[in-house]
Amino acid sequence: MNRFRQSAAAVLLLCMMACGTARVCAHPTAFIQDFRAGYAGARPESPTFFEKLGAAFSGAEHAVDSAVSRCTPLITLYGGFQRLVGCEIVQDANAENNVVRLKNGKLNFIARDAVPGDPSENAARLDAFAADAALQGIPTLFVLAPQKICKYEDVKPAGAIEFGNENSDRFLSLLETDSLDLRPAFYQDAPGGHDACFFNTDHHWTPEGAFFAFQQIAAQLEDSYGFQISAEITDRMNYETSLYPKSFLGSQGKRVGPWYAGMDDFSLLLPIQDSQGFSFEIPHKQVVRTGSFEDAFIFSEMLQTNNNYYGNPYVAYTGGDYPLSIARNDGLTDGKTILLIRQSFSCALAPFLARACKELHIIDPRYYEGSIQDYAADLRPDLILVLYAASDTCNDALFRPLTQ
Repeated sequence: MNRFRQSAAAVLLLCMMACGTARVCAHPTAFIQDFRAGYAGARPESPTFFEKLGAAFSGAEHAVDSAVSRCTPLITLYGGFQRLVGCEIVQDANAENNVVRLKNGKLNFIARDAVPGDPSENAARLDAFAADAALQGIPTLFVLAPQKICKYEDVKPAGAIEFGNENSDRFLSLLETDSLDLRPAFYQDAPGGHDACFFNTDHHWTPEGAFFAFQQIAAQLEDSYGFQISAEITDRMNYETSLYPKSFLGSQGKRVGPWYAGMDDFSLLLPIQDSQGFSFEIPHKQVVRTGSFEDAFIFSEMLQTNNNYYGNPYVAYTGGDYPLSIARNDGLTDGKTILLIRQSFSCALAPFLARACKELHIIDPRYYEGSIQDYAADLRPDLILVLYAASDTCNDALFRPLTQ
């Protein structure tokens, strides 16, 4: 068996070299441009000969990495080679990350030079934002979604260092704003356990994981914020599943190819009794979708791709990451209004949350260019819900816009 693996690895290595050479020869202009960009970025002012030589090596490495990233067959071969030789930490073309194969077989990005973060400033920003909203009578709830690396299990391979859960624990200990930590519920109560709620080749939770998160949030909305949410909306038995087998190659899978960790199944969860009266507006695109839950929130075209490297079925729910989007539920005439401040985990969660309120205004602070504080003051929602993942608590791009 070992001899077979060695022979197969050698064949794959030769194929990679041939494919890479063919790629460079077929697109010499792009290779030269990438080399020059890498060289310029690494070359200091008034360089010595050896500094020029080092910059040249950096330029060549940048050009090769860029060529590889544009050649999906080469990525597939590269991933297959890494799997055959048993590599669990794969260097990514992005110099900041590695792709790590966890002990449960799932892939995740981990920073190449990870160090513990300091979330104190982000906690202070969120507290200041919530305090400003409270002056206007608007409560704020921070929801911490679990990251793919479980807090309660040792799933990282030897040599992989990551501090997402530790940073989140520190963040929550500093935070004065009301919070809901979903990590214990996912570990103790989620169907199939924490790992089953995440894709193999992508860092996001599955639609089933997003729905479980919605159930926990809905319970908190009822218990603490006066929401009245029908059991029909939160009961998983009232949703049917449309399964798309082996149709999703996630963000990490795209970096190492399907021969390294396979393909993910993807599912659509749709209400069995799907009523009319929903709308979903994307103002900057001048898009308004109306009708049933499926009509408004499911972008089925995202499921129809012939190239796994370029498709993204995950955003079949709500279509992607937008600066601002607005969901309305005309069937819930006495419902409440929520302002959801989010990152990409909420793509799959927002449609379910939209069934539990009359209006759901959704802002992604990474892209929204206006004042979130002003938007909240003008909207005067019944609740501001901030939902970030455990890997996000040191991410300034998500917290800084809250107080700008």
